[in-house]
Amino acid sequence: MNTTSFFIRKAEASDASVLTVLILQVWLDTYVKQGISQTIADYVLSQLTTARTASYLAQTNTHILLAESNGHLVGYCQTSNGKRHAQVSAEHQAELDHLYIHPAFFGRGIARQLLTEAEAHLREQGVQQVWLTTWVGNDRARHFYPLAGYADIGETIFRMESEDIANRIFCKSL
Repeated sequence: MNTTSFFIRKAEASDASVLTVLILQVWLDTYVKQGISQTIADYVLSQLTTARTASYLAQTNTHILLAESNGHLVGYCQTSNGKRHAQVSAEHQAELDHLYIHPAFFGRGIARQLLTEAEAHLREQGVQQVWLTTWVGNDRARHFYPLAGYADIGETIFRMESEDIANRIFCKSL
């Protein structure tokens, strides 16, 4: 395993542009496997924007952690306290919205550390269960989350314009 020196910190408003670029890179690397369709282009250009990232950074129920190595952003984790899913039973829930790692930094423990710190923060906030959804074609994520204690509890659909995209729901009690 390659070792990487990195540190984790809470995101700030001034991180919006660098965070948006990481989101774009990881999202495209993960989800664009057959080239760029009009649906993907429209989604990326309308949804994965600096303005949207800035709005998440300003939300009080959203907690964003960044992983940096040598002054460069290499990963991030975003949770939303109070976001509910019908298939999750706990009264106090949170969604793990995103856990993105720059592809050059896979396998170095960054995702695990970000997740551990995000879960600790949620526990402190009284969250009982954290849930997430991941695309069925994201084999890396579907392998990682069970190793981190998340159970696959069912399927959900993510709608991107007119396309229905199958996702799995994972959940963990804190």
